[in-house]
Amino acid sequence: MVELLLLILVGVVMAPTLYVAGLHDVANSIALPVRTRALTPKIAARLAAGFNTLGVLVALPLGIHLYSWFEFPSMEPRLVLTVVLSSLAALLTWNIFTYLKGMPTSTTHALLAALLGGALGAAAVGDLDTSGVLALPWMTPLLTLLVSPLVAFAIAYLLVFGAAKLASGEDPESVNRVGRAVQSVCVGLTSLGTGLQQGQRFSFLLLLALTAAGIEDADSWMPLAYVAFALLIGAGCLTGGWRIGHVLAHRLVAVDPLRGAVAATTAAGLLHLGSLGLSLPLSTSLTAASSIMGAGSNQRFATVNWRQFRRIGAYWAATPVVTGLLTVILTLTISPLLLV
Repeated sequence: MVELLLLILVGVVMAPTLYVAGLHDVANSIALPVRTRALTPKIAARLAAGFNTLGVLVALPLGIHLYSWFEFPSMEPRLVLTVVLSSLAALLTWNIFTYLKGMPTSTTHALLAALLGGALGAAAVGDLDTSGVLALPWMTPLLTLLVSPLVAFAIAYLLVFGAAKLASGEDPESVNRVGRAVQSVCVGLTSLGTGLQQGQRFSFLLLLALTAAGIEDADSWMPLAYVAFALLIGAGCLTGGWRIGHVLAHRLVAVDPLRGAVAATTAAGLLHLGSLGLSLPLSTSLTAASSIMGAGSNQRFATVNWRQFRRIGAYWAATPVVTGLLTVILTLTISPLLLV
């Protein structure tokens, strides 16, 4: 009975978390196209919502398993459900806070840190060996999340040289028109890659919760769950995420349509490489922001707002710390009530 109640609570908290995830991440794909007037805000948001929804839906039939590396430590089912519930609550809280601040933080970063913090907290409550938690292959996704922004920045910076050379001698209006067209296409591609990543995050958590609650044949619930995920995330995307979009497009760096196209292409390419090629969890926020920074830095005049970049970097660093600690606190608070 307690397990069923916890499972219901997981579903109740997961629904707004999915919506806020769409709200939080949509700006990564549409901020620059709207800024360079490649698309109107309304069309960009609808396009992103449609492809984000599609990305969530196709992840299951494509057999993408971005979190197959993660095996949750063996512990009492109520503890597992408590960790999932606490992780979702911490993720929802942090995503709402950072959205209101206009900060493009990483949902992937936040989720992995929350799971680690929750697992350590549950191990302490359940008097389990924490070495089993720490022995999990955390370094693979951690290195991916640390390295991918640097790779995105470098690729976008270098690609500007090639793009500028191709555009040399061409009519500026024609170059801008092509740049805007490329950005429009990349809205769909980036949103598709984001959907592939987002659906995997939450399906992993739900499957973990269903199994812990003793639901037979938990995998059979996944097709219906993916449809619900897609609708909720897509609804969040329709809002446009303009608080974060304003920071990315207006307060971080000034780019022309050509460099905007380079940034968008870089982000879209890396997201699909991570999802389809390497089967690794990537952060859309970190990848997109770093691509924008890389493309915007390669100009003849100073355009990067380094003060704003340092502020974003501080939030990036705070994300795993805050969500990890918050999940530990929630797990340590809830668990004793369930184990009496």
